[in-house]
Amino acid sequence: MNLALLLAAGVVLNGVAAILAFRRRSVDLGGALAGTVVGAAIFGFGGPLFWVVLMAFFVTSTAAGRVRHREKEWLSTIHQKGERRDVFQVLANGGLGAITSILFYSTGRPAWAAAFAVSFAASNADTWASEIGVLSRSTPVTLFSLRPVPRGISGGVTVAGSLAAVAGALLIGMVFALENLAMGILPGGGVRVLLFVGAGGVVGSFVDSLLGATVQARYASNDAPGVLTERRLDASGARNPLVRGLPFVNNDAVNFLSGIITTGLAAAAAPLVF
Repeated sequence: MNLALLLAAGVVLNGVAAILAFRRRSVDLGGALAGTVVGAAIFGFGGPLFWVVLMAFFVTSTAAGRVRHREKEWLSTIHQKGERRDVFQVLANGGLGAITSILFYSTGRPAWAAAFAVSFAASNADTWASEIGVLSRSTPVTLFSLRPVPRGISGGVTVAGSLAAVAGALLIGMVFALENLAMGILPGGGVRVLLFVGAGGVVGSFVDSLLGATVQARYASNDAPGVLTERRLDASGARNPLVRGLPFVNNDAVNFLSGIITTGLAAAAAPLVF
C-alpha cells in the first residue's frame, strides 16, 4: 500500500477515534483535530503496527486517568488544565512520535523506530506516574534533593508513582517488542527490545520529573493563600505570584522538552545496543 493510501486510511481511522474520544470528553476539539493529524502521520509513515503503539498509549493513559477519578477532582485547583487533552497536550505527547515515524520512513534507520517506541513509553510512564502517584498516601519528594513537595505539583515522585512509571513504560515496550518479532526492524530478540524501550521510558519519566521540579513555573495561589499552584491566573483573572521556575514553562513545555531529550538519547543509543 502506497503512502497516499496509508495517510488517507490514517485520517479516516484516527478521525473516528478522535470523534469517540471527543464524545467521551477525553479530548477537546483542538485535541481531537491534533490527534487526527498525529495519528494519521504515524499510521501513514510508520504503518499500522506503529499506530498500535499510539493506541496502546492513548487507551491505557486515559484509563489511568479514570482510576479513582473522584478522588482527584481537587487537582483542578492546582493544574493549569483540566482532564480533556487539548492541542498542546496532544502534540507534547504524540508529536515526537509523528516526527520519528517520518524520520524512520525517510531514512530507513532502525534507530528512529526505537526512538518512536521510547517516546511513547516515556509519555505513558509519565502519565501513569502522575495519575497513580497522586493517589499515594506517602508525601511526594523531589528526585534529587528528596525535599517534600505538595501533592499534585509537577516534579514530585513517590514509590507508587515510580512503580506505575515502570509498568507504563514496560507495557509500551512489550507491545513494541511483540510487534518487532513480526516486523524485524530491530535485531536482538524481544527481550532486548522490551528492556531498551522500557528503560528509555522510565528515564524519560524521571527527566520529566526533574524538569518539573526545576524549571516548570509554580505560583502562589491568590485563591488559596499558602497553596502552590501551576495556574498562572487566579479565578478572577489576576496573575498569581511566581514562586519558582520560568514563567513561560508549563507542563506541556516540560513534557515536550523531556520528550526531545529522551527521544534524542534513544536514537543515539539504539545503534550501540542493537
